[in-house]
Amino acid sequence: MKKILVILGPTSTGKTDLALQLAHKFQGELISVDSRQVYKYLDIGAGKLPGKEVKAKKSEGFWELDGVRIWMYDVVNPKIQYTVADYVKDANKVILEIRKKGKLPILVGGTGLYIKALVDGLPNLSIPIDKKIRKGLEKLSLIDLQKKLKQISTKRWEIMNDSDRQNPRRLIRAIEMENYKGNKGDFGSQELVKEPDILKIGLTATREILYQRSDERVVSRINQGMIEEAEKLWKDGLSLKRMKQLGLEYGILADYLEGKITSKEELIKILQGKIHGYIRRQLTWFKKETKVNWFDITRKNTFFEVENLVGIWYYSQDATQD
Repeated sequence: MKKILVILGPTSTGKTDLALQLAHKFQGELISVDSRQVYKYLDIGAGKLPGKEVKAKKSEGFWELDGVRIWMYDVVNPKIQYTVADYVKDANKVILEIRKKGKLPILVGGTGLYIKALVDGLPNLSIPIDKKIRKGLEKLSLIDLQKKLKQISTKRWEIMNDSDRQNPRRLIRAIEMENYKGNKGDFGSQELVKEPDILKIGLTATREILYQRSDERVVSRINQGMIEEAEKLWKDGLSLKRMKQLGLEYGILADYLEGKITSKEELIKILQGKIHGYIRRQLTWFKKETKVNWFDITRKNTFFEVENLVGIWYYSQDATQD
C-alpha cells in the first residue's frame, strides 16, 4: 500500500475523532503531527485525548485509543529539545512499520510546519544545532536577537512572520542557520519518501465557531487537571523556563505557577485569548497548503462526505495494481 491519509486543520475541529473513525473503517493507524504531543507527560495540556470519550491505553512506543494505535506520542522527555528534523526522521520509521503490516498510515494534527516537513520536505532541516552559538544567543533579549538576525540577513528577517519575530527560539534557529558555513547549498530536506498517492482532508469552521469550541476545551482541560499536570511537571524537575519554551498552554501555565497570573479565572481568560491567536495563525498557515479537500465541521453530512471521498480514494488501489 502506497497511500497516506492526512487529516489537518486548526485546533478544536475534531481531527482525532474523525481520524479514529476512519482508522476503524479503513484499517489504519494514526501518527500524531503535533509539536507538543511528542513529549512525555504532556497529556492534558497537549490534548492527547480526543474530544469524545475513548478508552486510552499507553504502550511502549504508542498509545491505543479505542483499540487504534496512535504513534508519535511520548517520544522524548520534555527537558530535551526535539526538532522538526528529529520528528521527520522518527515519523518516517513509523510509517514504514505501519506499511509492513499492510495498514493505512493516517497523519493527524494541526502543526502545519511538521505536516509540511514530513509530506513535502523543508530545506535546511539537516543543518545541525550549534550548542556553542546557542549558549550565547540564549542570554540575549528578544530585541537583541531581532537586531542580530537583521544584521546577519535582512532577507531572512523579512520572510519571517510576526509570530516568528516574537519567538526567541525561532530567532535563535534562524541565526544559527545563517551562521552555518555553506548553508546556501542543498542539505537535504529529509522529506517523506515521495508518494504517488497522498489524500489531504482539512477540517475547518468560521473563526467564531472555532473560538467557541476552543474556549470550551480550555475549561474542560482545566477540569481534567491541566493545572495539576503542570505542577507535577515542575515538581519533577521541568523548569519554568523550559515550560515556557514548550509554548502555548504550558507557557501560560508556567506564568501561573510563577505567580504572574493570580487566579484560575484569569488563567482561563488568558489561555482562551492565546489559543484564539494560535487558531488565527493556523488558519493563515493552512491557506498555503495545496491539494486539500476542505470540509466544514458544522455541516450535518460532513463525516459521511469525508468517508465517501476517502473510500473512493482508498479502494482505487485495486485499479493502480492491475
